[in-house]
Amino acid sequence: MEIAVRIHAVRLRARHAHRGAALTLAAAVTLAGCAGTGTSDATVDAAPFSAGGVAVSVRIESRDDGLRVLAELRPQQAGFHLYSLDLPDGGVDGIGIPTRIRVEGALRPASLATTDAKRRMLRPAGLDVRLPVYEDGRVVLELPVRRVEGADRARVFLTYGACSERAGCLPPVRDRAVSLSLGPAS
Repeated sequence: MEIAVRIHAVRLRARHAHRGAALTLAAAVTLAGCAGTGTSDATVDAAPFSAGGVAVSVRIESRDDGLRVLAELRPQQAGFHLYSLDLPDGGVDGIGIPTRIRVEGALRPASLATTDAKRRMLRPAGLDVRLPVYEDGRVVLELPVRRVEGADRARVFLTYGACSERAGCLPPVRDRAVSLSLGPAS
């Protein structure tokens, strides 16, 4: 089934530097359907935010092979890493905050979350544990999803913790909700 993409209204702000005036066009992008084989690509973005020392952006992309939730997590200080998706829920011996992404509402997971971030094993000084973490810097999580018939609102939940081998860990973020409006399904 081809993903139907409808543009109802998209808010676009353009500022004319020579006039200093803001131009606003009404708009919103709607994704209809749940998976596709067509060639349409569309994106729905949530407002970016920052929490736990990490800048976060979340979007839903419609691709030929279906819908994907993409969450970009970027530690705001150099030398900070995020824990791996592979870290067990309780950490290793209670150490570490596993990175997690989940959805509810108009979206359901179609498979497990993945990332192409490089993973490494960290052995904190003085501890007899090895923790799976990603290389310092940006991590993009990708969660294949399917659309729930009749629902137009989704929530994406993110859990993560940013740590540095030299500066310690920042306060963890647990189940931070990001709301997305997908518009009506057809």
